[in-house]
This record gives sequence, C-alpha cells and structure tokens, in this order.
Amino acid sequence: MKSTRLPTKLESARQEIETIARAYGLDFFPILYEVLDYRTLYETAAFGGFPTRYPHWRFGMDFDQLLKGHVWAGSTIYEMVINTNPSYAYLLEGNEDVTQKMVMAHVTGHVDFFKHNMWFAHTNRKMLDAMANHATRIQRIIDRVGYDIVESFIDTCLSLENLIDYHSPYIRRPEAQTHRPIVGEDEPDVVEGLKVDREYMRGYINPPEYLEDQRKKLDAERAKQRRFPENPQRDVLLFLMNYAPLERWQHTVLEIIRDEAYYFAPQGMTKILNEGWACLTGTALLFTEEGLLPLAEVVQRQLSLRTADGSQPQRIYDWATFAAYATIKLTTSRGFHLEGSVNHRVLLADGSWRRLDQVQPGDQVQLAGGQDLWASTYVPLSPASPAVLDEPLAALLGYLAGHNLQLQPSSVDEADDEMLFAAPNHTRWQAPLTTLVAPLTVTTRDAACVQTLLAYAAQCSDVALVTHDDGEQWKIVLEGGEAAPALHQVLAAQVIPDSVMRSPKPVVASFLRGLYDANGDVATQGAVLFTREATFSQHVQLLLLNFGILSSNQQQPDGTWQIRIAGASLRTFADQLGFDQPAKRQALQNTLAHQPTPASEPWTDSVVTLAHGRADVYDISVEVTHRYAAQGLINHNSYWHSTIMTQHVADASEIISFADLHSGVVATSGGRLNPYKVGLELLRDIEDRWNKGKFGKEYDECDDLAAKRTWDRGLGLGRQKIFEIRKLYNDVTFIDEFLTPEFVIENKLFTFRYNRDTDLYEIASREFREIKEKLLFRLTNFGQPSIMVEDGNYNNRGELYLRHRHEGVDLKMDYARDTMRNLHRIWTRPIHLETIIDDKKRLLSFDGSDFTERRID
Repeated sequence: MKSTRLPTKLESARQEIETIARAYGLDFFPILYEVLDYRTLYETAAFGGFPTRYPHWRFGMDFDQLLKGHVWAGSTIYEMVINTNPSYAYLLEGNEDVTQKMVMAHVTGHVDFFKHNMWFAHTNRKMLDAMANHATRIQRIIDRVGYDIVESFIDTCLSLENLIDYHSPYIRRPEAQTHRPIVGEDEPDVVEGLKVDREYMRGYINPPEYLEDQRKKLDAERAKQRRFPENPQRDVLLFLMNYAPLERWQHTVLEIIRDEAYYFAPQGMTKILNEGWACLTGTALLFTEEGLLPLAEVVQRQLSLRTADGSQPQRIYDWATFAAYATIKLTTSRGFHLEGSVNHRVLLADGSWRRLDQVQPGDQVQLAGGQDLWASTYVPLSPASPAVLDEPLAALLGYLAGHNLQLQPSSVDEADDEMLFAAPNHTRWQAPLTTLVAPLTVTTRDAACVQTLLAYAAQCSDVALVTHDDGEQWKIVLEGGEAAPALHQVLAAQVIPDSVMRSPKPVVASFLRGLYDANGDVATQGAVLFTREATFSQHVQLLLLNFGILSSNQQQPDGTWQIRIAGASLRTFADQLGFDQPAKRQALQNTLAHQPTPASEPWTDSVVTLAHGRADVYDISVEVTHRYAAQGLINHNSYWHSTIMTQHVADASEIISFADLHSGVVATSGGRLNPYKVGLELLRDIEDRWNKGKFGKEYDECDDLAAKRTWDRGLGLGRQKIFEIRKLYNDVTFIDEFLTPEFVIENKLFTFRYNRDTDLYEIASREFREIKEKLLFRLTNFGQPSIMVEDGNYNNRGELYLRHRHEGVDLKMDYARDTMRNLHRIWTRPIHLETIIDDKKRLLSFDGSDFTERRID
C-alpha cells in the first residue's frame, strides 16, 4: 500500500513550524498528517473529514459534486483537519512544498482552538473510532433488514438532525421524561382495592374512604401522564429515542445520527471566528486568467478565476461588497496607486504585512505583476464590433491611440536627452507633428509615421486607409472596414480599451509596441512614453508590469505624464516589446550596447503619499496563500497565513489576533454571511482596546471623545484577551459581549431589508441595537427555528405537540410541512406544531395524510 505519511523534507518543516507556533503560545494536540491524492481527498471530504462513514447516498452525492467542481471549475481543497486527539490533517498530493508548509501553519491554529475552546470540551476526541463503529453497526443492520429500508429511515433521521439542544452539554436542563410510556394503553385502570378472598370482608378491608384515596392517587397519576414531558424538551431527537415506537435497529440508527450531530455542532457555533479579508476600491485592477479586470466586476459577477498572488496563480472563492467605507489611497515613488479600506493590508519589502492605516511615507512595499498570467481568448474590439482584436489590429490601435494623445517630444540633442532623465522639470516640448481628428484622419509631416501607419494597416484585413500628399503634409483617412466604427469609439475614450486589457499576451504586446512606436522615444538612460491622461498612463504601467517590466510614471510640470523604463527592465522591454519603427529600434539597440549589463533591480517601491477618503470597497478571498496582486502591489485577505510562514517577521499580537481562533473548515465557499467579516475586525478592535486599556469603568465614563480616541494606557493585554476569547466564547457570546456602538459606527454596519415596491434591497437601520439583534438572531441556533416538545400525549391520544419559539421570523411552510411529515414517520401518530403566522397564533397539524391549520389565539 502506498505510504501517505509526510516525506522527510516536509516532516522537518512540520517540526519547525510547530516549534514556532508553540513559541507564540499556541498549544495543540499532536497532529498526524496524511498526504492524499485528489480523489481520496474528496472522498474523505464527502465523509466530513473522516475516512469511514456509514453507507448513504448523500456521501456519494457530495463526492460527485466536489469532484466535478475540481475537474470542471478548478476548485481545490488544499487541507482538512478534524477535531480528534490526536488530530488528523490531510494535505493534497502534488502541492508545492511552500503550499504544504502554509497549510501546516494553518492547521496548528485549528487544533489549538479545538483543544482549548470550551464549546469543544464535550466533544468526543475519539470520534475517528466512533465513526468507524457507527459504520460497522449500520452495515450489520443493513445486512439484516435490507439496504432500501435502512436508507429510507436514515433519510428521515437526517432531515431532523438539527432538532437537538445545542447547549445541552453545557447546561443541565430539567429532564422531560416519565417513568413509563402511556402510548398503547387500551383501557384505563380501575380502582378495586386490596384483594379479598371472602366477599363479606370487602367493606372492612377496602372501606370507602380508602377506595376514594386510591382513586385520587390514580387520577393524579393519570393527570401527570396525560401531559408529558413535565417541562418542554428542546432535544427532539432524544425525546423520539425515549418515547417513539421504534424498533431496536431504528433506535440505533437515530442514536448514531444524533451523536454525530452533536459532534459537528460546535464547529457551526464558532464559525464567525474564521478567515479574514481584504478590501479595495472597485477600480483596482486585478491580474486574472481573463485579463486585467476591475475588482468590482470580479465581485459583482462572483468570478471564480485564478488570480496572481505574487508568486503563482490561486483561485478566488469568495466575494463581498461594503458601501461607503473609510479608505486610504497610497501612492509610491514609481507612480503606483492603491486605494483600500483602512484595515486592508499590503506586503512590505521585508516580508511583513501592514494595514494601510499603519503604513508611513518611506515604507518599502513589495511590487508584483501577474506572473505572466494572461487571458487565453481573443475578444471583439468592442462589444458592438464584429472585428476580433488580433495582433495586427492591436498594433494599429496602439499606434493610433498614441497619436490620439497628441504628444510628441521635441527633437533634442544628446545633452538634452540626458537632461530628460536628470531634470524632468526642464523637458522641452513642441507642438505635435502628428494630429488625429474625426472622422479618423491622421495629418503629419513625418514620412516615417506614414510608413509605419501604412505598414500596420496593411496587415489588417478589416481596415481601409486612403493617403493624400499635398507636398507639405500627409493626410491618412480611415474610409472603411468592419473595424472602422469600433476604432472611432475606443479612440474617442482616450483610455486603454477594455478589449486590450482582456486580451492574450501577444495582442497586448502588439498594442504596446504600436503605442511606443507612435508616442515613445529612446534616450541615453532608457525608453520613455508620453501621455496626457493619468489613467491611461497608470494602465500602461500595470500592463508593463505583467511583462516583468518595472517603470516609473511621473507627472510633468505641464500636466503630461512620462513613463520611464531603465536598468534591467530596459533589456526586458527590448526582448518582450521593443519598437517596430526602424529608427527607434536602432536607437534602443544603441542605448543597450553602450550600457553595462545591469543587475536585477529589486521589485520594491517607496510610499510617498497617503490620503484619506471614502468609497465602496470590495472583498475577495483567495485560496491557499490568501493574497493577490492588484494595482502592482501584493494584497492580503487572511490574517493567519502570513504569520508563522514569515517566522518572527510579524509580531506575536498579529499571530494571536486571528490565527489561533480558527475552528471551521478552511475551504469555505461563496454565499457566506457578512458576520464572518465582522468577526475579524471585532477581534482586531478587541486586541487594540486591551493593548491600550480602552475598557473598564474609567474609560466607559469618559465623555471626552477626543480623549477616548487617543486613549492609550500601554497595558499590552491584547494577546492575553485574545487567548481568553479563544477559550471561553462562541459566536453568540462573542458578538453579544464585545460589539460596541463605536465599532458599528467606525465600520459602517447596517441592517437591510427587501422592498417589494422597488424590488430592491435597501438599508433598514444603522442603529446599534438593531444591528446587534440582527447579528445575534442570525447566529443563535445557526439562524434555524427553535422547536421544542410541549406534549407527548396531546388530546390524551399519544399525539405529539411541538411549539415553535417565534423570534420575529415566520416559518417557511414547505420546510415545516416536510419536517412534520418526517416526524410522523417516526412517531406514527398525528403531529401538531404551534407557531405564529402573520402575527397570529396558529396550530399546524398532520395526521399522516392531510395537513390542517387553525387559529388558536
């Protein structure tokens, strides 16, 4: 059998990672790793992380769904970990070593939480053996009773598995049990008194007062039995196990389903303590496998694409939007711009992560492109154009776009050329030699320009140019072709067309080459491109970055923009792009020939300015490394995965801030609730408050808002407090105790509702009380209705009476009916459910064939 244990190299890494984790204060069970191929990993995932479960079709369905997601959608599970002692964690075979190390660092946080959080204290730490035992017991029942019968009963039990009391392991409730069941009694008991052998002695042995006393006792016992349990019972499954007319094998199956439901319950109760996120403005451009896309589009369309993470592509798996968020716009010395929420983190040159509100001018940030990640599909020139943007058309478009910017450097000598780089403020400009007007007409005195333009156009089958020469200047007019209308449209916008941003690498290269032919130049120290539009120049800089070309984008005194390429990137420019125009191509070769081979420049940049603002921000989550390249910088969306891997670069408070609070499964998916996001920020807020002493009587009674903002007692208790939260809290108690009005205001939290009149979701309230109630409601009982047993002998006929604890939300009637139908299969007598519908108390009933409803208030 193939060994699935860790190879020697990863075993050494595991020991090192666990040593570092323990140094930070994490304390976890022994962790046993198994390296599995993807099919085995998905089989295990379908079983909830366990290698063996009882046979049932839902596990096969889950496996089929996971496998299809992997094969057709590219989704990947990189690790799983289960709550046992020792804990078992599974790694995906074929991952790079750095990925496996990242996963092992992540797992230590999960297992630390499993071990110390009180809500996991009552779970079965030997559940691996229990699951195998469950599988064996059910298989024996199947062999004896038959698969179809057992499967049908398991279906019924699984539909009811959430009808348990999630807090019963921690709270001693009055047991709602009677001494003997009453179902099945045909005739009531009759008081006959003591046995009498001689009839004449009956009046003496059983006097009337004695018989009356016995009748009263029997009536009291009947009254007690008439309504049971004595107290409402929330654990409906336990009540069914005790009193439903189950066969022995059915009781065993129901017991197994209930045990496993209680095992998985704590993970659902602590899910809010999970992954972090990053928020950027919607215009931020993201390097993806479909091109350079705006982040807003990726989020709004929920595109599950591969995106660059600064070293290799990773897949996006989660999206969210936050309105009117406080932001900080960062600008670097090379001219890169990034605007994100104040808590958004970027990678610094030293390998550490820093929030935008903690970044300072002069900090060195890490730069990144798309690691040569490009779109693979050719796209139309514009949405309404039949012409596909291929390499020849892209080159013509780039050349025309360059002239459309109407900027040409003056002819300067070599000395002035050097001045161009040494003192940009003294760059000399003259009126453009080439102009572009509508209808699409190029007028120029430059014969080389005419030759280049005609050469580009000659390769485009869907473009027709006509040239005119009056002896003083050339006029080139676009007179026809399928691409003509689209060329007019995209050039009028004076931005890089969206079709270029979403095109394959050869198309983008042709566009940039045409752009540099039209409006670029070569000087002693490198290549320059001149534009008059800031956005245009920024997008050019990002496209260059994806070719591995670093550039500087600076605004000149006359308002124009200059993109400069020098050093090692100049040689990359010559290899990847260069010029088609012979004179410029030769000038570039001459410049490179006279320069010594430069060393590779560091892909880092210095922060120059930071500006506060407010904007809608967008959140994505990225698999494995939880980071992505956008706007030329490396951005992060999880507080944990950079901690142990950075090995002491991040301080201990960052480790504790969120890493060791993981309790859910790593591989999450779209559609998650926003409280996950709130949880991370609330943890950071708690850490900051306890470090600065922003708690207690003195702080609460301070009325000076300015003083409270700058309050800092230097207590440094944040790490200690986070460990306490890890130990004692679940989602509900965490939100209930630590959510503050200041936090709600700062993070712009609100509730929303659906407006039937406008068919839109709209803000309902920004009030702290309503926001807190909404969060707590969605977390309590996992947002599911709370149902309890009120009477197991309703109508004195052994019928089951349930009550729904109404908390402002009516039941979904289709779900309610299905639940009552499945309860009837187990109880076998009519089921009644008390609830509130449209503010009126109702009793729903099901007798095995028909549903009825009546008002009872």
